[in-house]
Order: sequence, then structure tokens, then C-alpha cells
Amino acid sequence: MLPKGFPLETFLKYSGLALPRHVSYPMPTAWSDKDGEDYVQKLSETDPNNPLSIYLHIPFCETLCKFCACNRVILKKSFPGAEEKKRKYIDALKKELHLFKEKTQTQRPVMLIHYGGGSPTYLEPEEIAEIQNTITELFNVRPEAEISMEIDPRHADQPLVDMLGRLGFNRISMGIQDFDIQVQEHVHRLQSLEMVKSVTQSCRDAGLGQVNFDLIYGMPYQTLETVRDMVEKAISLGPDRVAFYHYAQIPDKIATQRGMDYTKLPTSEEKLEMFLEACEVFTDNGYDLIGLDHFAKSDDGLAVAYRNGTIQRNFQGMTTHRGLDLVGFGVSSISHLQGVGYWQSEKEAESYEEVVESGKLPQQRGIHFSEDDRIRQSVIADLYCFGTFDPQKVSEEFGIDAQKYFEKELRALEELSEDGIVHFREDGVVEATFPLGRVLLRNIGSVFDAYLDPDAYKVGDKFYFSVSA
Repeated sequence: MLPKGFPLETFLKYSGLALPRHVSYPMPTAWSDKDGEDYVQKLSETDPNNPLSIYLHIPFCETLCKFCACNRVILKKSFPGAEEKKRKYIDALKKELHLFKEKTQTQRPVMLIHYGGGSPTYLEPEEIAEIQNTITELFNVRPEAEISMEIDPRHADQPLVDMLGRLGFNRISMGIQDFDIQVQEHVHRLQSLEMVKSVTQSCRDAGLGQVNFDLIYGMPYQTLETVRDMVEKAISLGPDRVAFYHYAQIPDKIATQRGMDYTKLPTSEEKLEMFLEACEVFTDNGYDLIGLDHFAKSDDGLAVAYRNGTIQRNFQGMTTHRGLDLVGFGVSSISHLQGVGYWQSEKEAESYEEVVESGKLPQQRGIHFSEDDRIRQSVIADLYCFGTFDPQKVSEEFGIDAQKYFEKELRALEELSEDGIVHFREDGVVEATFPLGRVLLRNIGSVFDAYLDPDAYKVGDKFYFSVSA
């Protein structure tokens, strides 16, 4: 049931439009710069005392999950040549780490390390240790650094978990998606509640600190009842944080989704009910809603960072250290130099390996930020992290008159205000309303996206796909 008085007609007017989720700004559709070597020069010119965040992409998976939109390589370990392919990739990844260090000579402190995929737990414990030891040998990893990994509970046995503990990993993000057997069978992701509970306990016993869950709502065969059951089961295991992602059915862009039964997808109204129901269950159990789709225990570092204004949203979700330069390693990985630009590596594993083996860094494309990009990036980041636009803050940060600079955008926000999506506070801050504005954050963010049609926030944009709440 929707809350009494919820403006469903207004929600349906704005939901389902073709709009970006703004995991970056500008979005990758606008990245066209080709000079990868410039990336090294720009990083070398940035503040040597500014800490770094490192991301490593491990693309391999044993099986295909039909909902997945990640860059991955399906490679059963029993396939002929699988071991050689994996070995070649690990060697290329290590060589890229060495090349980067040789070209930058950076001594900047590393405060965050994150392994994503694909499935990093496809690797053997000794292979993970080989890569992590290379990082600690080459880089100035601080003792207090957060070191995390995305793990698949189906491939996280005790030896692997114990190795992560010995290597100093202190945060684990576990892909669960759903506990319902019908949903699991349909999306090819079978893992029982007992399995997840066992792996969660193993991680805690190994001293891995925080355990986070990834859940998805809006997939075929999910209902309001099954989603509530999923959330309650997840909470019973006590995760520190939960990423509660909305499923986007885009089979024209993601071939693996063509096997999903679109006739069993929940409607926009049903997905809205799922999200609001989850919000209620999470908050009733001591979790705070953070940004667009994350929840964290009130005493968790992410919730604390949310309250003190230091969270950041990027391609890996929400992080606790705003302002860190992100350096990505591995196929398709993305680097983000604050105030400078984005660079992305080769998207195909073979191309990536060939470039690295030739002695070059694999950055394939990117974008150098204009001053307008930097200003709008800051505004959009605040919207998705905190649900607010503060003209006074923007004016002070960039030395502009934000009221004049965003005159057109403020007129659009007035229109959204009339529909109850944002609220103009007495202190001048524009705030997304709850719940309507929070579930329509993409619409609010699109007001400030200069790469979109000016009316995209209410009509959509041809370059994007629908991901209705």
C-alpha cells in the first residue's frame, strides 16, 4: 500500500523517463577524449598529499546471472584453457600496476582499495594475495585504509575468507540480490539463506569487519510480499550497509537480459511500493536511508559520513571519503581525478592485455572537465548524496552567483516544486521531498545535466533508457 495521500498521478507523470542515474557527471556517453597518456601527466600534476582510492576489476564469473550489466567474462574453471586465461589476466593486471607506478612515481597515501567485478572470488586465495601484495609493495597503503571486496557467497569458502582476513581486508560487499527461490531460479543465481548466513558469520569470525549486502528489487517474479521477506531476512543477518538497487530491464543494451521474462516484471507502481516498504522496514530496524538507494546502520561509517557531509557516490556506489582521486586498474576500470577528468580502460580483456603487454597504460577514452562540468558535478553529487541543492554553498565554492548561473534550472525546480517533488526552504536550500522527491532524484538531477535536453527532467532524453522507480 502506498502512504495515504501519496500523489501517484504525479509520480507516474515523471517516472519511467529515459534518464541517467548519474553515477558520474558527465555520463560516459559524453566521454570522447582519447589521450590516455595525458591521464598520467594530469595525475602527476595533482596534489601529492591528496590520498588515493584504488579500484581493481576482476572480470571472471563461473556462471551468468541474467540481470547483470557488469563487464564480465563467463569462464567455467573446468573449461580447457581457463587457467591460462586467468593467469594471463592476473599477469596483465600486475604489469599495469607496475607501469602506473613507473610512469607516475606516486607516493600518495592510499586510503581505499576495492576489488570488484565480475566476481573477485573467482580467484584462488593465493592469487588474491599475489595481487594485494603487489599493491602493498608498490603503493603507500596506510594502516587505516579501507580494503574491501565484492564476494559471491557461492564461491567464498573458509580458506578464501581466512586469506582475506590475513591480508587486512576490513569490508566485504556480498552480492545476494534476492532470497526467493523462484526469483533465484529465473535469474540463475541460486544461494540459500543458510549459505549467506554461514558466509556472513565466517567473514566476521575472520575479522573482516563490516559486511555489506547488495539486494535488487523490480526483477521478474518479485512481489511486494517477497521483497519485504527479502529485506527482513537480510536484516536478520545484521549487515552494516545495504545497497538496495533498482533493476533496469534494458535487453536492447544488455544481451543477457533477453532471457528474462518481461511479462513478469512488476509495474512502476508496484516497484514504488517495494521501495517504500523496504524504506519502512529498514528504518524501523535502525538503518538510515542514504542517497538514492543505500541504507546503513546509524552508527556505521557511511551513516556518519552522510551526517557530516563527506560521502561520495561513484561507479562502485557510496563511499565514505569524499574528494579522493580514484585510480582504476583492470579491464573497463574507470579513474576519476577530482576536478580534472575521467579515464576508462580498454573494455575487452584481450585488448586490455595486449595494450598492457606492449608497455602502455590501457586508458581508452575519457573526458577533461570544463569549469561548467566541475560546477554541475558538485551540484549533482550533492543531490544524489544528500537530496539537496544549496546555491549559497555553490557560490562560495566556485566564486559564482549560483542564483544567476542556474537561473534556468531554478525555474525548472519551481515547476517541480509545484508538483511536490522539491521544497524551497527558508534558508535558500532546495530539498527533495520524501518520499516523492527521493524516488524521483534522477529527474531532479537531470535539471542540472547540461548534456541532456533542457526538458529531459519531464520528457526524458533519447540517449538513455527507462529505469522507472
